[in-house]
Amino acid sequence: MKNTIFAVAGIAAIASFANAATTVSVKYLGKGAGQDVKMTYNGSTKTVFAGQLNHQLSNAGPGYSWLNGNHLTYCTDLAQYVTSSTKTYTIEQIENMPGASPMGQAKADALRALFAVANGAQASIAATNDYATAFQLAVWEIVTDFSGSSFTINANSFTTGNFKAKKTNNNALSSGVVNTASSLYTSAMNFLQTSGSSTQLLGIASGSYQDQLVQVPAPGCAALAGIGGILVARRRRR
Repeated sequence: MKNTIFAVAGIAAIASFANAATTVSVKYLGKGAGQDVKMTYNGSTKTVFAGQLNHQLSNAGPGYSWLNGNHLTYCTDLAQYVTSSTKTYTIEQIENMPGASPMGQAKADALRALFAVANGAQASIAATNDYATAFQLAVWEIVTDFSGSSFTINANSFTTGNFKAKKTNNNALSSGVVNTASSLYTSAMNFLQTSGSSTQLLGIASGSYQDQLVQVPAPGCAALAGIGGILVARRRRR
């Protein structure tokens, strides 16, 4: 079975590199917390892993040395798969992912808020399977079906829309997963309304393999706050 991955989020930028594509080497190492689910997207149904994916990043370009090392990531891309071979990815603005159908500003801001309210719990080795699964499903719901202030995540969210999910035995998702996803999303929307969008997410993207989200380490957030959304990245073409 092929595994679907999610990425971690983060920002970093140096103005002198703003017009160049910056790269990083990426290798999938294996699963973290989470569980298999049966996913339907755009009419195609398959079993995928929803949760933490361990990626090894190396050879990060100028300004991104903090990326070098292992990261528990979450994915934005439902059409492609991870690879255990080392591949070259580009560092991207998350608005431009996934490349086949960029999510745009509103969805990107909702994802930033989701990561902000999780406050690193999504990438903790102590995360439960239910929590990691719920977080990944919330990411997918935002990327595929988010439609602004009227959008919610609840049990019905996983049976309607462009993205659907259930247990591998075709039963509904557990209440633990659904309630956690709903709580995370509600908190994210409250954060977005009161605090504005967080800019602590970074995208790593490939035209052939699954796009990921990576979170900037806590010590770097304050230092990078002044450069906001200026990213050493450009939209990739497939």
